[in-house]
Amino acid sequence: MQLIFVTLGYHPDSVGGAYRYIADLAERLAARGHEVSVIYPVAAGVSLEQDTLNGVKRLRYPDAEGMFFANWNTENRLARLLWLQATHYGKKPAQTIICHAFFSPLLHVLGPTTLFLFTGPWAEEYRFARQAQELGVGRKALDVVIRRTMRISEGQALRRCRAIVTISQYYQRELPQWHGEGLPPVRVIFGGVDLQRFQPPADRPSVRARWKLVDQDFLFLTVRRLDPRMGLANLLRAFAPVALNFPNARLWLAGKGPEAPALEALIRELKLEHHVRLLGFVPEADLPSLYAAADCTLMPSLDLEGFGLATVESLACGTPVMGTLSGATPELLRPLDPHLLFEAGEPAALTNRLETVLKKPASLPARDKCRAYAEERFSWDLPVNKFEDVLKQLTEGV
Repeated sequence: MQLIFVTLGYHPDSVGGAYRYIADLAERLAARGHEVSVIYPVAAGVSLEQDTLNGVKRLRYPDAEGMFFANWNTENRLARLLWLQATHYGKKPAQTIICHAFFSPLLHVLGPTTLFLFTGPWAEEYRFARQAQELGVGRKALDVVIRRTMRISEGQALRRCRAIVTISQYYQRELPQWHGEGLPPVRVIFGGVDLQRFQPPADRPSVRARWKLVDQDFLFLTVRRLDPRMGLANLLRAFAPVALNFPNARLWLAGKGPEAPALEALIRELKLEHHVRLLGFVPEADLPSLYAAADCTLMPSLDLEGFGLATVESLACGTPVMGTLSGATPELLRPLDPHLLFEAGEPAALTNRLETVLKKPASLPARDKCRAYAEERFSWDLPVNKFEDVLKQLTEGV
């Protein structure tokens, strides 16, 4: 099959769990012999030259700068030109996979086998992201209009597609709540993890030493975009009393995002400078050793957690994960151990959970059990097989 992914970002040019999911999926489909292209915007300074990476042809256009509605029109026009180009060089009829409702105007010109890969609600994610910014009255009013436009456009885009694939049962349940009934069939296809790259180290003490951790240190880690919906401010407030009672407890936050200045200020306010580190962006090559060095990974998201790539990567490295009872996190962690889950947005409850773990580390699943669980449930073969099945059904139904 000829497959064309249209997305707002693509790894490694763009940072984000959804973009890595799309890249992993596209590359594995290409490895199975499909002709795979991807169309997406890139920031200034990134090459616009067409090339092929790991079997996937990349077609890029410049990310527009300016007001929302002008950008929207400009980028959809550029994406359409590249889509027309991609369909011309393909040897087989193209199937298009729309990965974001931003491209709803493009759906007016696409063929009948269009599939929507839903990795997050546009309007709801925008609302959370804007909480990290101080906005005037006029800008707040404009944001209401933008959010309404996003929600309406997403609903229209979903209904124009023949089928929807999403990454969790949580999104499958919420889609009718956000967009009403009458949507196309929705199929859940979990993500996966590269079990070769993310795996327990042969010598974990050496890995910890490279990260300058001593034997007594107990490292809690979170790998998140620094965004209000990730619950990182609540995590810091929950960790403050833990740091007082357990001097060797450490908390590292890996990632970048708009909430970074507020988190830095909160760390100073809570006097956590000796216990908490903001690592900033951690290169892909360093992530496996960082997960392996940690004693426990935390997923404190408040809402909209669609899959949680950091969860499965950590488990594949043998590091247990604790997360909130929000979004898709329970789907990933409850089968391993229901005690890994805690209430979202309640610092006191999280404080108690962290202190329980520090008092009794053996209450967490063993590292070999975490790895075995990841191998059983999160190999990429299963989601790629399911995705191919959906594509074949669309082709046969034309």
